[in-house]
Amino acid sequence: MKLYLKNRKGTYDATAKYDVNNQTFIVLKGSVVSKEVSNSPKFRSAKSIEKHRDGNVVDQIVQRNITFKSASTAANFVTGTSTNGCLAWKDKDGHSFKEICGE
Repeated sequence: MKLYLKNRKGTYDATAKYDVNNQTFIVLKGSVVSKEVSNSPKFRSAKSIEKHRDGNVVDQIVQRNITFKSASTAANFVTGTSTNGCLAWKDKDGHSFKEICGE
């Protein structure tokens, strides 16, 4: 199933594929991620996100498909801040991942 995560400001615009069998999120090559990663003390995933971006993102563009174990980790990678992925990822009709899968 294809899912989308974009904001109105255009600072990120990502497409992911949810693999039902493996229950993983794959952020697809060509997705645009936020320029910045939050260094807020409340966002403990910043180092992990920067590590995933290193070598995989050039000028905000994802260079290869990247797999994540959760909707939120994939969303954090895209937005650069703490994000509830179950609500943020939407299908083409605007339904959240939570609405679709009951997660």
